[in-house]
Amino acid sequence: MRRKKHKHTRRALRFYRITHGFRPPYKVLLDGNFVHALDQMKKGESKDLIGRLLGDAVKCYTTPCVQAELKKLGKDFSAARQLLKRYPLHKCGHEDKCSAADCLKAQLGDKNGEHFFVATQDRALQRACMAVPGGAVLFASVNGVHLETPSELQKQAAKQEERRHMAPSETELKSAALAEVAAAQQQRARPQLRRKKAKGPNPLAVQKPKKVKKAQAAGGGGGGGGSEPKQQQQQEAAAAGAAGGEQAAAKKKRQRRRGKGAAEGGGGGAGSGSE
Repeated sequence: MRRKKHKHTRRALRFYRITHGFRPPYKVLLDGNFVHALDQMKKGESKDLIGRLLGDAVKCYTTPCVQAELKKLGKDFSAARQLLKRYPLHKCGHEDKCSAADCLKAQLGDKNGEHFFVATQDRALQRACMAVPGGAVLFASVNGVHLETPSELQKQAAKQEERRHMAPSETELKSAALAEVAAAQQQRARPQLRRKKAKGPNPLAVQKPKKVKKAQAAGGGGGGGGSEPKQQQQQEAAAAGAAGGEQAAAKKKRQRRRGKGAAEGGGGGAGSGSE
């Protein structure tokens, strides 16, 4: 149970620190009924209990209106009145004393600009303080002192404030508009460079397509038919070469025969002479 209490206290305190700028030493306005409740339960000194809960230094105050109300309540609250005299008075500005609840609500105002924690047992005053965007409430119970969880109204107000801070302000919007106007004027003032129109190609650089000679065109067109006469010429040349070779071989053969016959005739004549 104690761990859960500390968890809620840390979350609530973080909310007030981040969204509303609460900083230590924390300032606490003490109501008479809060001090009276702690005295009746014998819990101890208010400042020590609150400092232990918030985990940092605190400064406790009361107001003349709170003291005047305790005085009216009589002897039953005399001990609480004596305890409150230990704390400094916060000048509430009420010349004619009012109720403690009205006095403490007036110290918060619309936004609790002075970042006060209000320590009270008055349920109506607690609700009134939680209706203020920056209102923070402390209360006492048999388990000690507690910090009230921020209300839904306070959470919604914090979200709206965050969106407002993120959105550009009127000054920023005006400056952005002026910057756009100035940029447009500068753009108009710049000399606009005329682009050169695209002209035709340089006639000297353009080469005319070469005309194909008629002979080449004719040769290229009849390339398939011109191969047949060439083949025929090659065949004729080969045949002529073969015929010439045969004639040369026959001629050599005849010459060899003639030489052989002459040799035989010469031999026969020599033989007859010897005889």
